[in-house]
Amino acid sequence: MALLGVDIGGTKIAVGIADDQGNLLDQDRFMVATTGSPGQALDRVAEMARALSARRQDPLRHIGIGSPGPFHDGTLDNPANLPGWHGVDLARSLSQRLGCPATLQNDATAAAIGEWMFGRGQHTQHLAYITVSTGVGAGFVLNGQPYGGPHGNAAEIGHIVLDPNGPQCNCGLTGCLESMASGTAMGRVGNQRRSESAYLSAEITAGTVIRAEDVIAGWHNGDAVCTEMVDDVARHLGHGLGILVNLVNPQRIVLGGGVMHAGEPLLEKIRHWTAVYSMPTLYRETELTLSGLGADTGLVGAVAVAMVGRRG
Repeated sequence: MALLGVDIGGTKIAVGIADDQGNLLDQDRFMVATTGSPGQALDRVAEMARALSARRQDPLRHIGIGSPGPFHDGTLDNPANLPGWHGVDLARSLSQRLGCPATLQNDATAAAIGEWMFGRGQHTQHLAYITVSTGVGAGFVLNGQPYGGPHGNAAEIGHIVLDPNGPQCNCGLTGCLESMASGTAMGRVGNQRRSESAYLSAEITAGTVIRAEDVIAGWHNGDAVCTEMVDDVARHLGHGLGILVNLVNPQRIVLGGGVMHAGEPLLEKIRHWTAVYSMPTLYRETELTLSGLGADTGLVGAVAVAMVGRRG
């Protein structure tokens, strides 16, 4: 019998089927904007799951779900990156639709479990996973156990306030790390500074919304304004990670998400600023590395949640 992973993001939902060893066998995905209500989105998840199961001729055993939080008693509690999903009980809803047990984790915690079991977090007891994408999130494995706090809401690093006078965040605070260093933040600043950038003003069609990948492309092409924006993001991320290093003292920090597809050059900038904001002894005890699971980190993490839930 197969395991099902469901990776719910702010812009897309991925559904994948895996064997008992966690090997991802088949997957599908859709954009959240193409659905209406949360119920319609979950109906589509269930439809995809049934199709994957039929294609593999393998009935479903357990569902693992990774979703942005926060949660309260298992239901979504005004999630900043899933507007309109307040009060949705994801595990119960999908379990009812598909007729098998389901386990829910914060999406970054799910990714941390996936990296710990199958990726760059293997052979560690104290791991932090950071995703830099639509938002900025974190997940912990501490003392060899996933840690999400009493309600699954621990490690909300994206909502550490770095600058009380900074930009408004979707969570309601101002100057959060997420509001200054996420892919969404990069796109916002890129749109504000389009006319200052030779690359963005020349290469991106007028009227087109600039995204983080456009800013990163400008940086790779030597554009001074894009370089400044990427440097700012690296500094903010390093500031947040420095706080994390000093508080948690992890053996390894794994960074993933769409923005980190920029690779080692961006990671080197982040390492520099993390060292600046960390106690030297603690920084020397922490390794910063890129995700080993790439674009499938969230989905593999959801499968890992299913594996942990099935064993529990």
